Amino acid sequence: MEKNNSKKIIIGGVILAVLIAAFAICYNVFVAKPTAGSKSVVIEVVDSTGTTTSYDVDTDAEYLKDAMDELAESDDSFSYSGTDGDYGIMVEVVNGEQAIYAEDNAYWALYVNGDYGQYSANQQPVTDGDTYTWTYEKAN
Repeated sequence: MEKNNSKKIIIGGVILAVLIAAFAICYNVFVAKPTAGSKSVVIEVVDSTGTTTSYDVDTDAEYLKDAMDELAESDDSFSYSGTDGDYGIMVEVVNGEQAIYAEDNAYWALYVNGDYGQYSANQQPVTDGDTYTWTYEKAN
């Protein structure tokens, strides 16, 4: 009788090992694969001379600042910095060009699909197909 119980335990163990292996294989085959980014957006920079530089960005970022961080990491020609304030980040330098209102009487304006932006970069949602334009603007 003890021999039959040993056989059942061994067979049960083998079946369990086969099931675990099958689940592992299925998981690796059917798990969602990472992609380059589910959203394709354009980030543009219009400098003080009116020159426009465009960057195509594939991202999963929820907010513009995160997409800009990804772009800055992957493309040395894009950079930005700013200070955090009560209403989010105030972008002050883009691609090495400063626009600080108190010092330069200028600022970096954000446009979303050609319309003046309503949010700071860290609060601006990223939507597939949108164009985000940072434009150097001089106050009158």
